[in-house]
Amino acid sequence: MLIKRIKSSHFAKSVAILFSGTVIAQAIPIAVSPVLTRIYRPDEFGLLAIYVACVTVLSVIATMRFELAITLPDNHLDAANLVILTLKVCTLISALLFIPITLFGRDITVALGHEQLALWLYLLPLSVLASGVFSTLQFWYNRLSKYKIIAINRVQQSLLTASTQIGFGLSKVSGGLLIGSVFSNLIFTSWIGRKLWEHNKTLFKQTDFQAQLQLARRYSSHPKYIAPSQLIGVTAQQIPLLIISSVYSLAATGFFSLAFRLVSLPTTLVASAIGDVYRQKIAEEYNQKGEFRTIFLKTLIATSSLALLPSLILYASAPTLFALLFGESWRIAGEYAQILIISAYVQFIFTPIDKGALVVGANRYIFIWHCVRLVALTILFFYAFYQKPSIELILYLFALINITLYLVDGIVEYWLSGKHY
Repeated sequence: MLIKRIKSSHFAKSVAILFSGTVIAQAIPIAVSPVLTRIYRPDEFGLLAIYVACVTVLSVIATMRFELAITLPDNHLDAANLVILTLKVCTLISALLFIPITLFGRDITVALGHEQLALWLYLLPLSVLASGVFSTLQFWYNRLSKYKIIAINRVQQSLLTASTQIGFGLSKVSGGLLIGSVFSNLIFTSWIGRKLWEHNKTLFKQTDFQAQLQLARRYSSHPKYIAPSQLIGVTAQQIPLLIISSVYSLAATGFFSLAFRLVSLPTTLVASAIGDVYRQKIAEEYNQKGEFRTIFLKTLIATSSLALLPSLILYASAPTLFALLFGESWRIAGEYAQILIISAYVQFIFTPIDKGALVVGANRYIFIWHCVRLVALTILFFYAFYQKPSIELILYLFALINITLYLVDGIVEYWLSGKHY
C-alpha cells in the first residue's frame, strides 16, 4: 500500500528520493563517529564545534539570504540571475571577512575563550564561501525538481568529509578533524559548481548585471528581514554551545556537540529533505489556490509518525548506546542526548512546515519568532554564566525553550496555511 501511494504521488516520490539520499548521508557520519571518537579527543570535537558555529552564523550574512528567492520567480532566467547575484554577494562578503580576522583575530579568540582557534580563523572565509555556494546551488536544483541530484550531492559531501577526517586522523595531522571538514567542503563545492555550469551555461550566459540589480530590489525583504531574522536564529542555536564552552570546558563542549549533532541529524537531513519538497509544493499550491492546508496537515502527520519510534528508542538507551559505540568515556554524551531527544523530536515535526511563513511573505513573523528565541536563550546564557548550575539543568531548560517555541510556531503555520481575506 505504501509503495503504491509513493508511486502515484509526485510529492511522495520527491520526498522518497531526498529521504533515501539523506538517510545515507545521515548514516555516514554516524557510522564513522565510533572511529573518529577513538582517533580524536573530546576537546578536538569541541574545537570543531566552535569553528562550525562561527561558519554557520557568518554564512547567513554571506548570502544575505537571496538564495531563498531562487525558487520563487516564474521564469528560469530570473532564477539564474538570482543565483549569480547570490554568488557575487557571497564572494564579496567572504573576502571582506579577512579584514577583521587579520586585525582582531587574537581578540576574537580570547572573547570566545579558546585561543587555540587563532590559526584556524584564517580558514573561516573559505568555509563561509563554500557553505554559501553549496546552499545556492542546492536551491537551484530544488527549483528544477532535481531531487536526485540534491540527494546524491548530500551523500557525496558527507562521504568525502568523513573519509578526509579519518585519513588526516590516521596520518596524525594536527587539527585533522577541523582541516578535514574545511577542505572536503571546499573541494566538493568547487566540483558541483563546475558540473552545474557545464549543464546550464547557455542559460547562465544570458544573465546580466542590470537584471540582478532589479531582482535585488524586488527581493529586498530577504536582506532586510529574512537575513537578520535567520542570523538571530542561528546565533540563538549556537548559544547552548557558547554556554558550555565558556562556562564549563572544551571537553564538555565536545560531549555536547556530539550528542546534539546526533539527535539533530534527523532534523538536519531528513526533515530538511521533506522541507525542500514541501517548500516547492506549497509555493505552487499557494499561487494557484491561495492556501495549502491539506499539504500542511499531511506533512505534519508524516513527520510526527516518522520520528516517533526512533526517538523513543534513543531516549531509553542513549547512555548505554553512546558508551558502546563511541567508547566508555563518551557515556556522558549519551546522557546529554537523553535530555535533548524530546526537544529534537518536536523540532523534527515542525521544521519542514515552517517554510509556510516564507512562502506567504510573513517575514516579520519569522523575524519576531527568532528574536523571541534569541532573548530566551540569552537569558539562559546569563543565568548559566553567573549562577553556574549543572550542565544537565542548562540542557533541560534549553530543551523546554525549544519545545515551547516550536509548538507556538506550529500553531501559527497552521493558521498561515489557510485562506485569508
